[in-house]
Amino acid sequence: MHAHRTTTPRTGWLIPALLLILAGCNDSGPPTAYQDAAMTRMGAPAPMAMEAAPAIQAAPDASPRYLAERQFWVFELPESDIEARWQAHMKLCQQDCEVLNAGLHKSAHAPVSANLQIRVGRARAQALLGAMDSPEVTERRVEREDKTLQVVDVEARLKNLNELRDRLRVLLATRGGALKDVLETERELARVQGELDAMAAQRQALANETEKILLFADYRPKPTITETGFLQPLAEAWHGSGRAFAESLAAALLFLVQALPWLVLVLPAVWGLWKGIRRLVNWRRKPGSTAKEQP
Repeated sequence: MHAHRTTTPRTGWLIPALLLILAGCNDSGPPTAYQDAAMTRMGAPAPMAMEAAPAIQAAPDASPRYLAERQFWVFELPESDIEARWQAHMKLCQQDCEVLNAGLHKSAHAPVSANLQIRVGRARAQALLGAMDSPEVTERRVEREDKTLQVVDVEARLKNLNELRDRLRVLLATRGGALKDVLETERELARVQGELDAMAAQRQALANETEKILLFADYRPKPTITETGFLQPLAEAWHGSGRAFAESLAAALLFLVQALPWLVLVLPAVWGLWKGIRRLVNWRRKPGSTAKEQP
């Protein structure tokens, strides 16, 4: 009996070699486990996958986003406290903050109300808004608008205009020749500088929108029981009755003033006609005039 020996065929290296060829054709990612095994079988050291992975993985998009944020707050508090709260909030706007609009409305025919519009930097906004926050805030709305494309476009145009301006300055300083060419270069430099100033102003406006928070605050009197319950129609009617009476009296006075000229002209004519008719009737009622009318 012959002993059977298990031998490895000489073509056993073919499969690992094919795997290595396929791996070389696709080098977009780290070596797979099959490729590592194939390289190990061929005697080649396996690549350091743990060290290569961070360099191959794409970093997340870290481009900044520019958002314009606007907040709308409504305060409802007693009418006597509106002015003091409005002034206190204005005093809070000091560091990296500017008051854009402020108004206090007082009238004998309407309740006291106020409004405030401020712009505050994002670093200071949290402290300022926290100081303004109170239980009297009955409404709060936040609006955000993406200004990234506008900012990127303006910055790119600013960069190009700056480079063009610098080249024109160098050209103007080193260029000789005819006076006509020099004047054309100066005019072009002035035009580019004007566009650059306009772009800089536009970028500053975008910075105010994206790097700061715009807050609109309205201060309203707190509704009373009659304004929030079933007696509200009666309260509104009582408050409007005086105005309705004044409007009715004004309409009557206006009609009298408009009709007065016609009354001056018509009343004498009507009076004379009425007197004539009465004379005619009295004349017909006399005995002599009646006897003459009978045959």
